[in-house]
Amino acid sequence: MSRRAGLPRYRAVFSLIPLALVLAVWQIASSTGVLPKTVLPPPTDVVHALLGLISSGEIFPHTVASLARAGAGLIVAVVVGIALGIMMARIRAVQLAFEPILLLIYPVPKPALIPLFMIWLGIGDFSKVTVIALGCLLPVVTATFNAARSVDPVLLWSARARGTSERRLLWRVVLPAIVPQVAAGVRTATAVSIIILVSSEFISAQSGLGYLISSYGGVGADDAMLAVVVYLAGIGYLLDLVYMACLRRFMAWHAFAH
Repeated sequence: MSRRAGLPRYRAVFSLIPLALVLAVWQIASSTGVLPKTVLPPPTDVVHALLGLISSGEIFPHTVASLARAGAGLIVAVVVGIALGIMMARIRAVQLAFEPILLLIYPVPKPALIPLFMIWLGIGDFSKVTVIALGCLLPVVTATFNAARSVDPVLLWSARARGTSERRLLWRVVLPAIVPQVAAGVRTATAVSIIILVSSEFISAQSGLGYLISSYGGVGADDAMLAVVVYLAGIGYLLDLVYMACLRRFMAWHAFAH
């Protein structure tokens, strides 16, 4: 038992080895001049810049602005995506109406739509949230549609045989059955929201982490620019850890992939 209990700990340690090797090679290459600091500052400079941004508090208002935009777009995508996915799976006319549109939009890189939406909706937060919502919508709709289509027909037949109404069937049978796959789609959408967020803040923003990255890169402050990139990566990693911990806590009956 003690041996098995120690396996996750060793697995966590081993998973850090590639990262440590990358950082070591990066530091050596920068320190010896193989990689000039103007091309890639050493990790020590990046950490120093990050600590400066945190201690000064400069990075926190931009963090709040970015998370607000990403969160708003993600929430819209989850609500609309789940509703649309279920309707597409249960109503043939809805599927025929929306499936061609989704297939048309799917291969288009969503950051490429940012300038277009800014022309249509302005350069404020509304256009950014709209693009984020559109990009996050596709994985949620796809996951919901596939999950709703694959609900065990025996469950549906049994519920209908007992006189269950379609409304209660949706809430008591369909939704609980599709939660695991929808949760996986939302996880993907969360990562997509961060990517589109940064791209939108590159182009037109006066706040946000993407704005900071663009601003520092524009003045040649590469250490600060990379510090914000590392900080953003840490936020994304932390969000994923929290999300998966919540799923394991409230959905212990399903074995989510780690």
